[in-house]
Amino acid sequence: MLLSVTPPPQMPATLDSGTIYGYCVGEPWNQQAVFKGIGVPVITANEIWKYTPEKVMGLRRDFVEKNPNTTRAVVKALIRAAMWIDADNGANRKELTKILSRPEYVGADYDVMVGPITGSYQFEKGDTRPMSDFNVYFNNHVSYPYYSDAVWYLTQMRRWGQLGEAKSDPWYEEVAGKVYRPDVYSAAAEELIAEGRMKPGDMPRTDGYKPPSTDFIDGIEFDGRKPNAYLAGFAIGQQGNGGQAVSRK
Repeated sequence: MLLSVTPPPQMPATLDSGTIYGYCVGEPWNQQAVFKGIGVPVITANEIWKYTPEKVMGLRRDFVEKNPNTTRAVVKALIRAAMWIDADNGANRKELTKILSRPEYVGADYDVMVGPITGSYQFEKGDTRPMSDFNVYFNNHVSYPYYSDAVWYLTQMRRWGQLGEAKSDPWYEEVAGKVYRPDVYSAAAEELIAEGRMKPGDMPRTDGYKPPSTDFIDGIEFDGRKPNAYLAGFAIGQQGNGGQAVSRK
């Protein structure tokens, strides 16, 4: 099997031409394959990992250090946008779809995009299912930059060989702390609270780590504070501190 990279907007056409047999992509390109009658989604990200953290805004460290006020203003704007989308049980989501469907943004048809954004997902013609949690932007504290999310991604980099050597648990914590900045998010949120645009309860009470969870398709518990123990629980892939690549039958 050959894996190749294709720009997302071109994936439906490439599938239709027979050049590829399937693809992994965000919406609306899966739904576009359904609307064209050329493909069906197999599984959604939310079914693999509930509230999967996906799109991010990343800034260089030197920019953040030189421009703290600008950085905080940008984060405030992102928080307000996320709150607007999730407000009133998603009452603004059709308007959001109209905005995103414009050619200067996503540029896909409104009818293709509106289902997943408003909470319904079409797997094939005649099979549309309610999925209220398919896209969540602010509720349940999903926009908060948890260290544990960064640690999970790092464990996958270790498991599949992108990290060639085993790392200690403190290493994972240190790297996550350099990249994810809940302090910046919290400072922006505190300003919004002071301005009356956000409620204190909208901020999670956390040290940056989510409680251990089994909200994954494999049911294996993940504890962001114990990455090597998590890695050791898999039969396939690079292990934790043992550094072994195994495949057990």
